[in-house]
Amino acid sequence: MSSLFDALYASIAAPSLDRLFGETVTLQRGASTTAGVTASWTDQAGKIESADGSMVILVDRVWLVKKTAYLIGGVAVEPQKGDRLTDADSATWEVLPSVAGPAVLSYGGGHEWEIKTKRV
Repeated sequence: MSSLFDALYASIAAPSLDRLFGETVTLQRGASTTAGVTASWTDQAGKIESADGSMVILVDRVWLVKKTAYLIGGVAVEPQKGDRLTDADSATWEVLPSVAGPAVLSYGGGHEWEIKTKRV
């Protein structure tokens, strides 16, 4: 169950943040694309590291996308390794594999995906 904070974030803060910091992206999985999705990026130049430190994957950009907007073929889905986002500057970002740690996390009280990507 979501907290009052989560509900307020989803109804008030998230739409405001999208208007201020969001950009229109296109999602792609294989041959399926969904244009006109609002996403915002929150971090750049990070890394995903396994618990024992044996594997490190460099992250170029972390994106936030509403779960209800992450549609492939008209169906809301969880982002997967290999999915691509093309941003307003025509740069393409690919969802990373989860071999060293999670590349996709539920965020914002379960209303958004936090997606770690690499520029391709």
